[in-house]
Amino acid sequence: MRIDLHIHTTRYSGCSSIEPLELVKRAKELSLEGIALTEHGILWPGHLLSALRNDAGKQLKIFAGQEVACYSQEGRFQGEFLVFGVDRSLGSNRSAEALIEMVHTLGGIVIAAHPYKPSRTGGGFYGLGDACTQLGLDAVELGHPDHVETSLLHGARLLGSKNIPATGGSDAHTIAAVGSYATECLGDVATEKDLVEVIRSGEVRPLKRKGDGYVRLSDNTGR
Repeated sequence: MRIDLHIHTTRYSGCSSIEPLELVKRAKELSLEGIALTEHGILWPGHLLSALRNDAGKQLKIFAGQEVACYSQEGRFQGEFLVFGVDRSLGSNRSAEALIEMVHTLGGIVIAAHPYKPSRTGGGFYGLGDACTQLGLDAVELGHPDHVETSLLHGARLLGSKNIPATGGSDAHTIAAVGSYATECLGDVATEKDLVEVIRSGEVRPLKRKGDGYVRLSDNTGR
């Protein structure tokens, strides 16, 4: 099952130009089997999610997560994190350590979003970088449009040193970006609970769109 695990829409992300119904149409055109709505610090409410799922029909599964920005107690930006399996909006006012502890207590999972995305303000990374090894993460987002070759090399070293699953997502803010990266789920995924368990168990692989289909990053050296 192919799922784009990282998408923003106009419903709750002011930085996105993707209308929800437009997203559903595009995901079907790309033969994606699932999409995840990951607005900034906001979880889609149940009634709106149910309505969009009805519009999508059985062909496309829609999952609700959120992307949370974290800051240390000293105010230092620690990166952004995809959260699945919680039933409330989390905002963006916690440290990474506090977020992970709370989400795990609630039975959810935390994925480091684009941890090796190069910083636009100089050296280093906009994401968590090698600090991924210091936190109790459930997965890292290796497949991402802003991950360049050096990002993938860092990611490969991380996966080699730490037994942690890797996912992929487009981080789409425009309709053209939807599905550029995705996650292959090797187990059955019908609900958010299923998604959490598949990722937690490591039954996922990052994918990159190539031509009319997808290739695993590991099969394509990330290029």
